[in-house]
Amino acid sequence: MLFAIIASRISDFYKAHVFWRKIERALALYQRGEARSDGLQLTSAKMTLRIEWLARSVHPWDRDLPAQKSERLFSHQCLDDTHAALGRLFAEIPVLETIEVQVRRDALHPPILLGTVGRDSFKDGDYYSSTAMKLRAIGLSFRMNNLCLEEIEAN
Repeated sequence: MLFAIIASRISDFYKAHVFWRKIERALALYQRGEARSDGLQLTSAKMTLRIEWLARSVHPWDRDLPAQKSERLFSHQCLDDTHAALGRLFAEIPVLETIEVQVRRDALHPPILLGTVGRDSFKDGDYYSSTAMKLRAIGLSFRMNNLCLEEIEAN
């Protein structure tokens, strides 16, 4: 088990190194056949993912519940799914610094969650036990009324 963890971290480090090395190579203009051996000097780079997804509807077994209860289940599930997806994105993409996210109920309506989450702030959200508070703490905005998510206007 320990070997797998160490191997995974080494693999993540290698992937990040390869990524940054590709940026440095792209900035090394002398590779284009120029006589000069200097290139552009990298001073800063930040990887941001802009992502949008549609929230899952409640399980078919729960669709016959009263509307208010079904909507609360949907909202709770949406918050949990969002937190899990953000954690997986940061885990799978080691060079990722920030994620700009929008979650919609369907493609035609305004988002129900939106915001920008940084890798460091995502870790800080673990202080809270409530998923809703974790998401607010890490930078997501959403409106809830009677424990149900409502649409918000994107800026």
